[in-house]
Amino acid sequence: MAPRLEHLRLIQLFRGFTDEELGEIAALFVPAEARPDASLFETGEQGTDIYLLSAGEVTLVRPADDTYRLRPPALIGELGGLTALPRSCRAVASPDAELWRLDARRLQAYFAENQELGVRFLANLLEIVADKVHRDQRRIGDMRQNIVRTQKALKQIRELILESPETPVSAPIHDTVEKLITHNRRVNYRVEPPAALRARFRLDSGLADVIELSRTHLSVEWPDAAAVPVAGAWLAGVLDLAGTELPASGKVVRVDGKRVLFELDLFIDEYAATLEGYLTRVQLLDILV
Repeated sequence: MAPRLEHLRLIQLFRGFTDEELGEIAALFVPAEARPDASLFETGEQGTDIYLLSAGEVTLVRPADDTYRLRPPALIGELGGLTALPRSCRAVASPDAELWRLDARRLQAYFAENQELGVRFLANLLEIVADKVHRDQRRIGDMRQNIVRTQKALKQIRELILESPETPVSAPIHDTVEKLITHNRRVNYRVEPPAALRARFRLDSGLADVIELSRTHLSVEWPDAAAVPVAGAWLAGVLDLAGTELPASGKVVRVDGKRVLFELDLFIDEYAATLEGYLTRVQLLDILV
């Protein structure tokens, strides 16, 4: 048994493949069954397989986000499966779903032996990723515009509160609005260092991997669970930004398990420029030029 060719013809990853070539691809798939709880995979699981839905329905549930219902033909989890990234959502199959599974390593081995097809597949994959990044950029642009409009409205509200007669609710409303304005400032935007631009925070107690970084804040994975600092502690160390080092210090503002968030002290101009250069390099990875 194998998936029907008419389904594979409608999958963008296999665009331009002949029926004979699609037949060989189809032979790589095996029937797939959902788990007892009807799921195919859970949020956070490492992707290793690609799924093809040929009948029924699969629902993708993203934590604190939208829910998507897929109907055939649909390829599911191809980017996560091919790159071994953690799944960003939970996939739940309907009782009547007909599913096929393809081990990403098996597909890669096939293309290693059929390199011409592999190049064609790679071109299709790059086209899909580029299109996805382009659409993501449009959505991010819309979100940024919404943030700008929100910031302007919040500042108007703040001015109105300051100009109006004081009431029992004036102070708490003003403080809340002020916190929102500060939080939404562009200076607080954080980036997640990729593997190619790994960042670390070297301290006397060990080497902590950087999870997120901005001009004002630093979030790290503490190396020793038994010696995690407490909120309010002040620490100094060396920030290693993909091989470029600069001294850094700051106050611990929040601790969640081994995740520690610092509010960074001000850098001198030279070090601030180094940090800005690193942040720009990481941000460019999210931009389709």
